[in-house]
Amino acid sequence: MALRQQLEEANLKIEALEEERRRIYEDSHVDEQEHPRLGEINHELEHLWDLKRRIEAALAAGLSELPVPPPEHPENLIG
Repeated sequence: MALRQQLEEANLKIEALEEERRRIYEDSHVDEQEHPRLGEINHELEHLWDLKRRIEAALAAGLSELPVPPPEHPENLIG
């Protein structure tokens, strides 16, 4: 899949997850049923934002593919 297409898909997923997260916080209260989903959303967003940054960097460098695949657990990276 082309990098631009991957970037578009990542952006769409990020927007959808951020909207879902906004709806959870809308009433200023996260209940017991929403809490696990909120954790899943935040975890998935970490992965998507990492992927987005990698794709944007590859595109800026004129590459047609990612030179290094995203880590399985970007939340464990330092920095």
